[in-house]
Amino acid sequence: MTIPPSGIPRRGIPRFADLALGRKLTLLFTVVSGTALALFAGALWEYQSEAYRRELRQEMSTLSKTLADSGAAALAFRDNRSAAETLAVLRAEPRVSAACLYRTGDVRSASYPAAMRESVCPSKPGPDGIIFSDRALTIVQTSRLQGDAVGQLWMSVDLADLYLQLRRLGLICMGALAIALLLAAIVASLLQRLISGPILGLAAVASRVSIDGDYSIRARRVSEDELGVLVEKFNEMMEQIYQRDLALERAHDELEERVRDRTRELSDEIATRRIVEQDLLTAKEAAEESNRAKGAFLATMSHELRTPLNAIIGYTEILAEDATAEGNGQVLADLDCVLSAARHLLSLINDILDFSKIEAGRMEIHPEPATARSVIADVPAMLQPLARKNANEFVTDLPDEDYVVNVDAMRFRQSLINLLSNACKFTEHGRVSLGVGREVSESGNWICFEVRDTGPGIARDGIEKLFKPFSQVDSSATRRHGGTGLGLAISQRFCRLMGGEISVESEPGKGSTFTIRLPEYQDGAVAPTMVNSDMASVD
Repeated sequence: MTIPPSGIPRRGIPRFADLALGRKLTLLFTVVSGTALALFAGALWEYQSEAYRRELRQEMSTLSKTLADSGAAALAFRDNRSAAETLAVLRAEPRVSAACLYRTGDVRSASYPAAMRESVCPSKPGPDGIIFSDRALTIVQTSRLQGDAVGQLWMSVDLADLYLQLRRLGLICMGALAIALLLAAIVASLLQRLISGPILGLAAVASRVSIDGDYSIRARRVSEDELGVLVEKFNEMMEQIYQRDLALERAHDELEERVRDRTRELSDEIATRRIVEQDLLTAKEAAEESNRAKGAFLATMSHELRTPLNAIIGYTEILAEDATAEGNGQVLADLDCVLSAARHLLSLINDILDFSKIEAGRMEIHPEPATARSVIADVPAMLQPLARKNANEFVTDLPDEDYVVNVDAMRFRQSLINLLSNACKFTEHGRVSLGVGREVSESGNWICFEVRDTGPGIARDGIEKLFKPFSQVDSSATRRHGGTGLGLAISQRFCRLMGGEISVESEPGKGSTFTIRLPEYQDGAVAPTMVNSDMASVD
C-alpha cells in the first residue's frame, strides 16, 4: 500500500510508479503496441472509407451522366413519358432512392420512383455537382443535346450500404486490434523478463548485502548490453567497498594495537611525571622555605644593622654640631665623611630590606588618589644638591592641568627619586628634567612621569639588564659611582604593584628617558590595598 506524504493510505487503483517493474514493462509494451495498432487501424478505416466514397462518387457520377444524356431528347421535345422511361432503368440500382428530370426553366418532367411524393424532389435542382450529406449522396447533372443544355437531372443515392460496409470494416479492425493487443500483452509479459530479470536479481543481491552486511556477494551477469554493464559496475562497486571494508578492519586492528601501546606508554609517562612532579614539588617547597629563610635573615640583619647605624649617624651629627660650635674645621670634615658613608650604608640597607620584603611577599602598597603636583612637590628641592654636585641643570616641566592618579605617595617618591638620582649621578655638566603628561590608549588613561637626562646613554644589551636585581649595566660605572643594582628593580616592582610600569628609551651618547606610567584616577573607583603574593608576578 502506498503511503502518501500526508500519512493517509491511498486507496483505489495504484499509480503507475507504484507498480512492479515487470508489470510496468508489460503495460508499457502493451500500451505502445496498442497505440501503434490503433493508429494503424484508424488509418486503414479512414483509407477504406475514403476509397468507398470515391468509388461510389465515380459510379454515381457515371450513372447520372448517362441518364442525363439519355433523357436529353425527351426533355428537348417535352416528352414526359420518354423521360419517365429513361428514369425507370434506375430500378436496377437499389442504392438510388430518388431521381428527377427537369426541363429548362426548372420544370419537372419525370421522377423516380413514379409514386414518389413531389416534395422529395427539390423545386430547383441547383448547380451541377456532387454533395455528400449525413445519410445521402446528391448529384445534379446537366442534360445536353448537341452541346446545348436542355435540362437537369437530380438524383439522390442512399448511403446505408456505405455505412454498413464501414461498420463491418470497423468491427473487423476492432477485433483484429483486440487480438493483437492480447498477443502483444502475452509477448510483452514474456519479453519483459529479459529486462526485469537482471534488474530484480541485482535488487535481490543488494537486499542480501544490506541485510547480511556481506560485501563479498556478487550479482550474475547474463547479457552484454547496458544491463550487463550495470551488473558489472555494481560488482566493481561491491569489490571496492569490500576491499575498503577489509582495509578499515585492518586499520581498526592496527589502531587498537597502537592505542594499547600508546596507553601503556602514557601510563608509564604519567607515572614518571608524577615522580618528577613530586620531586619538583619537594624542591619548590624547599626553595620557598629557603627563600623565606633568606628573606627573614635579610630583614633581621637589615634591622640589626640599621639600629647601630642610626646610632652612629645620631652621634656623628652631635659631634658635627660640637665641632661647628668649636670651629674645628678638620674634625668637621672628617665627621662629614663618616656621616655621608653612614647615610649611604643606611640607604643600601633600606634597599636590601625593601627587596627582601618584596621577595618574601610581604610588601604592601596603599594606592589613593593624589594630584601629580602634590606627589612631586618636594622632589626638586631634594634633587637640586645632587644635581649641582655634577654641575647639572635640573628643571621641571609641568602642564597647566593637574592630573589625579592612584598612587602610594611614599613608594612613588622613592621610585621617582631613584630615577632622578641615577640621572644626576651618571650625567655630568648636562641637563636633567622631570616632566608630567597624560597618555590615552586602548588599555586606558595613564599619567606619565618622564625623567630625561643628557648623560652617556645605555646600549641595547644594557637596557635588558636594567631592572634585574643585583645587575649593573657597566661594572666600571658601578665602581666609580657605587650601588648594588637594586634601585631600579625595586622601583619597577613598586610601580607594577600600583598598576603601572617603568619603561626606558636610550641611545648611547644621546642620553636616556625613563617613564613611569600610572593609571589615572577615575571618579568612584576604589583604590585597594595591593600585596605582592609572588615574586614572579611583579617581574
